[in-house]
Amino acid sequence: MFERPIFIDFDGVIFDTEKRVVQQKEQLPKISWEEFFATLDWFKLLEESKVINDAVDYILEGQEKNKKIAILTKIHTLLEMQAKVNKLRNCNINVPILFVPPHVKKTSIYLPNNGEILIDDSIKNLKDWKEHGGVGIHFDENLNFNSEFQTINVLKKVL
Repeated sequence: MFERPIFIDFDGVIFDTEKRVVQQKEQLPKISWEEFFATLDWFKLLEESKVINDAVDYILEGQEKNKKIAILTKIHTLLEMQAKVNKLRNCNINVPILFVPPHVKKTSIYLPNNGEILIDDSIKNLKDWKEHGGVGIHFDENLNFNSEFQTINVLKKVL
């Protein structure tokens, strides 16, 4: 039986880092996003971040079942990349991690031409994934549905 690989976004799907970043940036409206990201303490941010709806536990279960799982996440700095690797490995998540640099689409890092699944909270990312032959699943922790994509709020439903 063919099992499709599953790519999982980090920010807003596994950890609540995205909303924390936005909240911190709102406190510094006079600096650019680039300046903000360069000065952000990524290690502290990830230490303070909360796991969304037991996502780590479900990834570990999928990992134990030898599911084809990878993390596909945007990064803004190399320190963010290092902090994300440390956070995932400290949680005993040992699946591959694919990093997407600024101004690059996820489909430029991995081309989903065989129905690979992307679980992401960004509709823009899901549309691009679908246009390239992948299957998008919208993640919304509050389960606000989207008409174009299946919406989940718990990774258990797909892992």
